[in-house]
Amino acid sequence: MAKIDDDDAAKQARSDAARKAGIQARNEKAFEEAKAARAEKAEAEEKVEVAAEKKDDADSVKPRTPLEIDGEWGHRTTNALQKALGVEIDGVFGPATTKALQKKLGVTVDGVFGPQSKKALQKHLGVEADGEVGPKTVTALQKRLNAGTL
Repeated sequence: MAKIDDDDAAKQARSDAARKAGIQARNEKAFEEAKAARAEKAEAEEKVEVAAEKKDDADSVKPRTPLEIDGEWGHRTTNALQKALGVEIDGVFGPATTKALQKKLGVTVDGVFGPQSKKALQKHLGVEADGEVGPKTVTALQKRLNAGTL
């Protein structure tokens, strides 16, 4: 009788061990599947985020309409210039925009839109280089920005 009890106990132990091993294998498989699913979800979310950023960037730099050629340097002219120079489009003709323009014009890059920079811009645009950025210079700039030939 003791032998039968030992056999039953051994069978039960093997059965318990097999059941635990099966449960552990299923848990490990489920864990790996969940891990892979989280990675796929994160990758998909990143792609969506990148696509949204690209769309936002494209929307923010896409001109609504060409610049009005009015000889007045306003917010839209600055935005178009910033787009052409590849700098942040914020409508402010500040040091960052000035430095990018100076680099393009091949003059000293100091962030100050002084006489040297103004004359270089005028020469680049093919207008009289008098150092005063007036309606003729701005008109030429607006035409070049509209044409995409800055």
